[in-house]
This record gives sequence, structure tokens and C-alpha cells, in this order.
Amino acid sequence: MRTALILILLASAACALVAKSPALKSPLHERLAKADTTTIEDAAKACLTRAGWTPDDVGGYVEGASVVSAKNAAKDRVSVYIKAPEESPRVTGGPAYDDPFWDCLGQQLTGAKAAPAQAKSPDAP
Repeated sequence: MRTALILILLASAACALVAKSPALKSPLHERLAKADTTTIEDAAKACLTRAGWTPDDVGGYVEGASVVSAKNAAKDRVSVYIKAPEESPRVTGGPAYDDPFWDCLGQQLTGAKAAPAQAKSPDAP
């Protein structure tokens, strides 16, 4: 199982050399750089769910990357690898580069802002 995941990671890296990953293009590249790993994981799960995938309940960790895996009704599997902020591309794997997942990921990260500070009540010191 671990060997298969490593092979998938290597295949993803090879594909990145041939085609330019959406994770390297603006504005997604900048949004990924600013977001923490948990925020990216949540956004990836939301986008996969929106596209009809069912994310696994338990995430994984492979070769320094957090992994969000999912399956669809046809039992196909997809994995999104979220690397450390200093790595580029920050996100690899996932659906094909022309898949709406990548646009959705950028939109989810735009909406993932810190919660506003609560207003103080008039009685607060």
C-alpha cells in the first residue's frame, strides 16, 4: 500500500514536469501559500464532495505531505497531496488539471477567511 502511494506521488511529480499544475498559477498559487494545511484540507474535501466524490474519514501523511483521498460512485479513487508552505506546487495529485476541482479550490480558499472578532458588549470593560 505504501509503495503504491509513493508511486502515485512520483507519477504526480512527473506530470507536473510535463504540464503546468493549476496550483502554480495565479491566484490559486498565492492563496495556497497563505493558507494553512488544515484550511487547504477542508477546502479540498469540500470541492471533492461538490464534484461527487466521497472523501475518506481519515486523512493520511505520505512523504511529508498530508493526503486527502476520496472515491466516487464508480469506486474510482483520487488523492490530493498537500505539501509544506515552502514547497511549490503546494498541492499535487488530485483530479486532472482541467477539472473544475482546481477552480473550486481557489474559490474555497478565497472564502476561508479568519472569523471576525466579536463585538464587545456595551457592558464590557
